[in-house]
Amino acid sequence: MVQLEQNEWCDFWWQEAPQQNKKRVLLVGDSISRAYRPYVNEKLKGEIYVDQLSSSRALDNSALLIELDYMLKLNESKYHGIHFNNGLHGMHLSADQYEHHLEKVIQHIIAQIDAEKMILAFSTPVTITDVPTELDSKLNHIVIDRNKAMERLAHKYQLQINDLYTPMLGKSEYRVNDGYHYNALGDKALAEIVVSSILKSMDK
Repeated sequence: MVQLEQNEWCDFWWQEAPQQNKKRVLLVGDSISRAYRPYVNEKLKGEIYVDQLSSSRALDNSALLIELDYMLKLNESKYHGIHFNNGLHGMHLSADQYEHHLEKVIQHIIAQIDAEKMILAFSTPVTITDVPTELDSKLNHIVIDRNKAMERLAHKYQLQINDLYTPMLGKSEYRVNDGYHYNALGDKALAEIVVSSILKSMDK
């Protein structure tokens, strides 16, 4: 039986949904990606529309693939890129379990779109609650291990990597005090990195 989060949620977003004449990218992630998505759309200025699947799903939760298929099938798998950022949920998974389920999700996605269109994003650092200047040694170590798994699988499947971890290290001015999330300044900084990654992918 799948171990659920304390609160399970899912947020779909289609930017300017009737407009089918422009390129589209899908952001898959959690509340971090949900927060930077509006700024990504703002920076791309309607030249590329950015849709969103943000949820609490851990990688071993089959609901994630169902929700992902819903997005892909509604857009007939015509996305010009998928930016995948999932590493801050499912803390019940060991490092090996995380990598195993991550590979299954990657295989599921690239069976429907070209591998060169998929971007794997490193998860962002976790700090101590109310102390945004200090990393949470236990939880952040898990994030580091998961980012290493992302990197290994990116090499295996020849996927693009987007490092959202390193630029956020030590940036306490970007953070709110819950250890995970960012203020508007941080969300805008993340959006800049995501936009750069998307445009790099489009140039291939």
